Amino acid sequence: MQLLTVLLRIALSVVFGIAGVTKLTDPRGTRDAVKNFGSPDSLAPALSIALPIAELAVAVGLLFTASFKISSLAALVLLAAFVLAISVNLARGRTHDCHCFGQLYSRPLGWPTLVRNVFFALGAGVVLWSATETAAVNQSIPATLAQLSPAQWLWLAGALAVVIVVLIFWQRRQKHAPAEVAAAPRGLPIDSAAPPFELTAYAGGTRSLAELLDYGKPVLLIFTNPTCGPCVVLFAEIKEWQQAHSDHLTIALISFGTIKENFVNVARNGLGQVLLQQQREVAEKYGANVTPTAVLVNTNGRIASPVAAGADEIRALLATVVGIPQDPNHHHHHHAK
Repeated sequence: MQLLTVLLRIALSVVFGIAGVTKLTDPRGTRDAVKNFGSPDSLAPALSIALPIAELAVAVGLLFTASFKISSLAALVLLAAFVLAISVNLARGRTHDCHCFGQLYSRPLGWPTLVRNVFFALGAGVVLWSATETAAVNQSIPATLAQLSPAQWLWLAGALAVVIVVLIFWQRRQKHAPAEVAAAPRGLPIDSAAPPFELTAYAGGTRSLAELLDYGKPVLLIFTNPTCGPCVVLFAEIKEWQQAHSDHLTIALISFGTIKENFVNVARNGLGQVLLQQQREVAEKYGANVTPTAVLVNTNGRIASPVAAGADEIRALLATVVGIPQDPNHHHHHHAK
């Protein structure tokens, strides 16, 4: 039992250490993640610093006999808070990036995220329980490891090798996944008919693709999501685009969820032409598998561009459509028509 506790302490220390360091080295991403989990905007900057510092304190405390009891309690409290926050977000259908390990590993929330944190919490619970035992005073990590027999060292080395092989395999699979996505056909064929739709309009009533095309201008459809961090960053720019290019282009946002869920983003940025899907039914018809993604529909109601996935690709697509030089050091020139 003592060996199990020591190994759990080392493993949890590594997990909390990596989580703390990666969050500290990506402050902007951590701040966005904290907001996405439901923190008030005013508390987000402080929480985005306090959380990784707390994780690093737990990581260090778990390694020392004098402090591992209080550190395992702190680990359990933090993990219980994570489990609660993840459960609430999943129950509300919010699947923004967890940002659990900063830019090293950030995936949309899902049941695997919840199960992983429950698993870590169980480990912290075992360590805390063992800390209440009378033998806890002897649970020095170096002393425990020094008492291992050759057979135990062999078992430990084998288990570590298995973990390393699994991690390497998983990491390679993650690296290949984006390449597979990139190789897949993206969006609909150029000049194919744009799938029609009629959606609830945020401003009231409904709005169809045909009505958007009635303005006699190409339509840039931008697929967003009320809980997507990169979308939130892009909304302020979209408002500027809607104002600056209204003569030549109709820019419509297709989000999902309720009006209430979209209220903060729309009201804060003064966004126009916001339409709401039930789930992702229209996005799927257009091959917009991630948010934010944009696609251009020409005045004849036909697809006029590949899908542009991510803020940078959307900016590049807009620049192509309205003739903005993409070099940020250049001034914007209006080309004579």
